Amino acid sequence: MSDKDWEKEVRRLKEELDDIKEQLEAMREKTERRRRGIYIDIGERIRDYIEDIMEGIAEGISSELKKSIFIGPNGITIYKEKPSDSKRDLVKANPAKVASIMSALGNENRIRILSELMRGGKYISELQEKLPEITSSTLSSHLDILESAGLVVQEKIRGRYLITIPGRIAYKMANKISKLVTKGREELGDSVY
Repeated sequence: MSDKDWEKEVRRLKEELDDIKEQLEAMREKTERRRRGIYIDIGERIRDYIEDIMEGIAEGISSELKKSIFIGPNGITIYKEKPSDSKRDLVKANPAKVASIMSALGNENRIRILSELMRGGKYISELQEKLPEITSSTLSSHLDILESAGLVVQEKIRGRYLITIPGRIAYKMANKISKLVTKGREELGDSVY
């Protein structure tokens, strides 16, 4: 073989090696996403749409909180905005369903469970490991409540628990409400409750 042939062969092998490296990196990334939980590429448009919905909901809640009455030891403080000219038609939710969801979110252990599931699906043993302060029977009970409220689901075959899209939205909104209320209290002083 001539020197030119050797150089061509070496160049070809280097290119082949680079292709293999790229394929291995892509496989590693795919494996990493699977290890972390379910990965669904919903696309930029849908992600933006969901973010817009979340911002709209957060703005609505913020607006309502600004109209709230805060009662503290120093008296009553009323946040009030001017009513808008346009009246919106409000969609009335089923009070039983609303109560079920709010009740499911009304327990700090269930919020911890949702927080863990936000990072990816987990088996009950994994949740037990991550949340050792919750006994196994209590954990099962909390998961049942979250499941009946539609915030989590359990895979039929594998048995992992997954947070649903409504569960993700409810978890994020509960955190947003908490931050808004905390901010409102801080603006009025620590003595407001």
